[in-house]
Amino acid sequence: MNVLFVAAECSPFVKIGGLADVIGSLPQALKRLRNCEVRVIIPKYKIIPEKYKKRMTIIKEFWIELGDKKTIYVGLQTLKLGSIYYYFIDNLYSFGDRDNVYNYGDDSERFAYFQKAVMESLKYLDFRPDVIHVNDWHTAMIPLLINIKYPEYQNIKTVLTIHNLAYQGVFSINDYHYFNINYDSRFEFEGFINFLKAGIVCADLITTVSETYAKEIMTDAFGHGLQQLLKQRTASLIGIINGISDSEYNPSTDYLLAENYNSSSVETGKSSNKIMLYRRLNANFDTHLPMIAIISRLVNQKGLDLICLMIEEILEANECIFIVLGDGDAEYVEFFQNLVSKYPEKVRVYIGFDNRLAHLIYAAADLFLMPSKFEPCGLGQLIALRYGTIPVVRETGGLADTIVPFNEIQKTGYGFNFNRYHHQDLKEVVQKALCIHKSDPKLWTQIIQNAMNVDFSWPRSAKLYRKQYQRLLKG
Repeated sequence: MNVLFVAAECSPFVKIGGLADVIGSLPQALKRLRNCEVRVIIPKYKIIPEKYKKRMTIIKEFWIELGDKKTIYVGLQTLKLGSIYYYFIDNLYSFGDRDNVYNYGDDSERFAYFQKAVMESLKYLDFRPDVIHVNDWHTAMIPLLINIKYPEYQNIKTVLTIHNLAYQGVFSINDYHYFNINYDSRFEFEGFINFLKAGIVCADLITTVSETYAKEIMTDAFGHGLQQLLKQRTASLIGIINGISDSEYNPSTDYLLAENYNSSSVETGKSSNKIMLYRRLNANFDTHLPMIAIISRLVNQKGLDLICLMIEEILEANECIFIVLGDGDAEYVEFFQNLVSKYPEKVRVYIGFDNRLAHLIYAAADLFLMPSKFEPCGLGQLIALRYGTIPVVRETGGLADTIVPFNEIQKTGYGFNFNRYHHQDLKEVVQKALCIHKSDPKLWTQIIQNAMNVDFSWPRSAKLYRKQYQRLLKG
């Protein structure tokens, strides 16, 4: 069984969000299963590290049409990393000469080009996919293209994974001309071309990244206008929870930490990593105090408004440390920066992203805040568990599927959960967690042990994906 993943991001080459982690890990987990050959194709961005670019070799150079542009260059390149062959679509104008990945005024043209280039590249590969697995709006037109433009690939099954329904690839209706196809109602939504809608209509299977999110996106509250369409595809819509990389996120082997640790040495491990983290942040904080952390895009989806409304009360009422790593909306950046000025003895904020700093925070923190308004899956809470950092989450999407609330009577579970989207509810569960941490160290240790014993690595999810591929191919 040959599976080709098509995506806009893939770790370790380029990472903007959780999509890169999935495409970087899931194909590897699938490859380790029997009878599963997996390859990945992404754009060749300027920001891909030179150490990878130097190892790429050219398979084919050719030209394609893009709307009324008759000769657009495509460089098809490849690189083998580990057991996986990766392909790269090289075009200086669309990807190779831009500092960022997204948010350009011509993204519809850029990702139309990428999808057409992928389809035209198939004939030059020594690999005939049985399944093409596309991801999010950037690649969601491919099932439609196979249907109306590439009859020679009609027998290839298509899978669309929706990582976040809020991002749909909505552009001027006239932009369908970039694909050199005729108008088709399957890509139009409310007078615009909607890349994701085309995939939802045409893919043989639609997956989302958690079971709860698969149900939520069929409701008015979470469907972002596509809920009725998704209801029509109920029989072909499933949720499979994401995993995390065992090798990248393992406190006992993580080379980015100040000190490695496991479930039996977590106390000394966290203390050593706090020392290193505070040194990096130029903070003379007490390592015995509980540390609350956020590693996130600083956007409304992540529940930042709730945190802004309650965090000062928490800081006033408790001896604790608060650390933030992330970037995003100006209002939240400004709020957290002002918080440092107001509580310099308790708060540090790093605006931007630093991978080593992120690993240190996961290892050093005691509580991990993730009170999302909606969350398709979430990886932060899964990584936090691995490092013995206890998640505080709102019960939505993948957070509801992955975090079992701690039960003080039965001593089961490994998180602190709340349901109502209200800052008072978030404050209460954070206060409860801090109270247990302070008053009952033995009970807190039990929660940590529970957390570190949970397995959210990729093999289980990979087997579920393989099962769905096999079901499609059997017809």
